[in-house]
Amino acid sequence: MRTSSFISFGLMPTAIIAQDVFEPVEFNVAEALLDNGVNISAIPELSGLGARSHLSSCSITCVSLKAIFGDAQVETQEEPAYETVINYFWSAQQQDVKPYCIFKPEKAVDVSTLVLLSRLTKCPFAVRSGGHAAFAGASSVDGGVTVTFEKMKRIKLSADKKIVAVEPGNLWYDIYTSLQNESLAVVGGRVAAIGIGGLTTGGGISYFANQYGWACDNVASFEVVTASGVIVTASPTTYSDLYWALRGGGNNFGVVTKFNLETFAHGPQMFGGQRRFFDTSFPAAIDAFVNLGVNSADDPKAAQFIAIALDAASNTKVAIAELQYADPVAKPAVFEEYRNIEAFSDTTQLNTLAYFTQQLNISNPKGYRETYWTASSQLDGQMVQFVFDLTFEEFTKIRDVQGIVPANTLQIITVPQLEQMQKKGGNALGLQPAAGPILLINLSVRWANTEDDARVQQANANIIRRYREEAARRDMVNDYLYMNYASQYQDVINSYGKSTGKLKTVANKYDPTQVFQTLQPGYFKLSGAPVATIP
Repeated sequence: MRTSSFISFGLMPTAIIAQDVFEPVEFNVAEALLDNGVNISAIPELSGLGARSHLSSCSITCVSLKAIFGDAQVETQEEPAYETVINYFWSAQQQDVKPYCIFKPEKAVDVSTLVLLSRLTKCPFAVRSGGHAAFAGASSVDGGVTVTFEKMKRIKLSADKKIVAVEPGNLWYDIYTSLQNESLAVVGGRVAAIGIGGLTTGGGISYFANQYGWACDNVASFEVVTASGVIVTASPTTYSDLYWALRGGGNNFGVVTKFNLETFAHGPQMFGGQRRFFDTSFPAAIDAFVNLGVNSADDPKAAQFIAIALDAASNTKVAIAELQYADPVAKPAVFEEYRNIEAFSDTTQLNTLAYFTQQLNISNPKGYRETYWTASSQLDGQMVQFVFDLTFEEFTKIRDVQGIVPANTLQIITVPQLEQMQKKGGNALGLQPAAGPILLINLSVRWANTEDDARVQQANANIIRRYREEAARRDMVNDYLYMNYASQYQDVINSYGKSTGKLKTVANKYDPTQVFQTLQPGYFKLSGAPVATIP
């Protein structure tokens, strides 16, 4: 409990800010902090900031946070709990980043105070939901303040059970299991240990995408901490431009402290699992994959992807078809073409949504060096075959890398998905039904040692470059990059076409001093790729 003399326990101001000018030119950070109950004149460390270095500024920020919120909400580098937080990050690159301190807010106003302190001190910050990004600095920050939401994990179902309010510390497994006993589900992630935050604001592909769209399309409203520390609810009717931008625009507009998700009826079980194929079955698997994607409107309850992987030790090529069906049907007719293909392994069964996310989580262990890359094109069987051949060619060149596990997951953004993306005024991704179906690839490679980083990244860059060149040669170009699969070398926001300009306009309105572009530097920003030079 906070008992410091410089804290007053007033409520957040509830005045409505005019939507044409959200943050006034004369905005005063100190006054906004006072509205949060923080009197900076009572904190000696906050004086004379202008003459201090960046490192000193972050020291001051962390000391101030500990004075305001207490030791339980702030971890510093000498504390064991600090390393626990760092080791929780999924990739080794993220674990290599060392923030000056770690802040654990308990409610939205705590996040507001952090944002305002960052503005006051010029100390950068990062925000982590599930921490599943691959590259360094995506959701942590060297020498700054990394915010984790482990103390914000509340899940509350509305009285009519149509909306579930979910705080950003929750993983998808938490969310699905909390709704399971109510025979409900939400449109969300497919891997148990991924957090709600990054997946949803980046788009959010789901098992239920053909029926309802992506995760971002099924958010009723967002509770958002803006750059001025004001907490608003963005929905189709309030701050609707901010609501639109948060549905695919990432972390460029504010910190979401509550996702109000639309629920739907979902029984205790569904169909799912994998059929695995050796290369002799690849042509038939490609046909099944393309046919199901093209004809997805015939049965929108079906979902699929195909991951192709190389066993480096034996040089064995494998294709893994992940198949899901929303109802508990043991042999869905829609998957008959897949069932007719000779498979060396079949794990399909009836089980819970949460169970299937756990199974995919097994293939995503923590602590390795990781990279993700993405690209897209129009869909046809020849293009899929080209991606198969290209992927294995480049993967073979790096099979001697220690600990290498190279994979490329092929997915289809179907016409039903694209149609669902147009509801509620449309999302920010810039995709239209006329563009579909779209072939989307996700290169995901893990390995052991830092000295192999350049070789691995070069192989992935080669695949993306050659894929895009082939799409151009065949007049099948689609520039869209899915944020949650992109590498640090890819410019996601500027792949959104006409949406890009509108996103920049919304950001300028709610964040005129570019707090979320400069003081929260991680992940995918409006100005370009996190790392400018591609391998």
